[in-house]
Amino acid sequence: QESLSVLSHKFNAPIINFQGFVTWSLLDWIAGNSLSISHIPEVLSFPFTNRMSFKERLQNFVSTVLNFLYYHFEHLPNHQRLVEQYYKNPSMPHVSEMLKEISITLINSQKTLEYPRPYTPNMIPIGGAHMSTHMTPLPQNIKTFIDNAKQGVIFFSLGTFVPAHVMPSKYIQAFVNVFKRLPQKILWKTELDNIPGLSENVKLTKWVPQPTVLGHPNCVLFLTHGGLFSQHEAFYAGVPVVGIPFFNEQRFNMKFYESVGVGIKLELNEVTEETVYRAITTIMRDERYKENARRVSSIVRDQPMSPADTVVYWVEYVLRHAGAPHLKPTSVYLKWYKVLLLDVIITLLAIMLLIFFFSYFIIRKVSSLCFSNTRHVSTTKKR
Repeated sequence: QESLSVLSHKFNAPIINFQGFVTWSLLDWIAGNSLSISHIPEVLSFPFTNRMSFKERLQNFVSTVLNFLYYHFEHLPNHQRLVEQYYKNPSMPHVSEMLKEISITLINSQKTLEYPRPYTPNMIPIGGAHMSTHMTPLPQNIKTFIDNAKQGVIFFSLGTFVPAHVMPSKYIQAFVNVFKRLPQKILWKTELDNIPGLSENVKLTKWVPQPTVLGHPNCVLFLTHGGLFSQHEAFYAGVPVVGIPFFNEQRFNMKFYESVGVGIKLELNEVTEETVYRAITTIMRDERYKENARRVSSIVRDQPMSPADTVVYWVEYVLRHAGAPHLKPTSVYLKWYKVLLLDVIITLLAIMLLIFFFSYFIIRKVSSLCFSNTRHVSTTKKR
């Protein structure tokens, strides 16, 4: 958002920020939102839930502080140097000031697809906007394969960041062996043309419209890497998942799957024939996973307008209202110590210390006078 803020200032145009995954503390801070460190885990740091132990809250707090320090003392100064190097305009504000001109932030999440958290009016969740209300038709050979799956279809896709050809062969072989033991058909999205030892119930495909596959009534399970787009599509379709995450954001997503009872997470170093088979058969035999997936799907679908329409509405809203500055909370413009009430806290502590020391001084003086009078009376009696 830093580079776009500079362009926004240069061309005097409203700016709409887009967050590719769920919001996190730095984005909350920029938008003027309150920090929820005690019950909202940092998406890029730890795959915690919203019910953190003391140790997890401590880790979450330290991670947040470190992120802020890096952002303010490394990330922002680097952007500022680029601005000074290429724009050479001494009147241009600091990058941190230009960030305050962001009109709204579109967040690739839904309130029903994350842990409950506060949002300011300038933060708009639009998760699922990439999904069309009109499903892309399946290629005929894929449609026939899924339609004829009497025991159901398991859709297997690890996204585009982890192509199968870079995975160690032991993992590929583990999947091949598992699929041989399953009665379901397997639709495996991969760039590979051929995998040795595949059973007849497995079909390879280089591309397939994922939302359409997941939305097919015969799709009974999604074997995934846990990416955010895949999460939105699986929840919308009401399909339980077995997830093998590779990055922290995916671990965070899979932790959420587990917390709402619609999935099982396996770390890559845990992947063997037996662990994958056990995870798949557990979900196939336990009806609670299917029931939870259907329940979450009904919640996700229950919205006043589609995510895509929400995006259109708010973009036009910003244009209609000259950047919509009325949506921004005052906290966007406050100094950090004012937002955290440090000036108030320090003032109160100073007053309390003054009262304490004043009281201590008075008590000591009174005690000293009383003790002095007692000694004087005692000396008089002796005489």
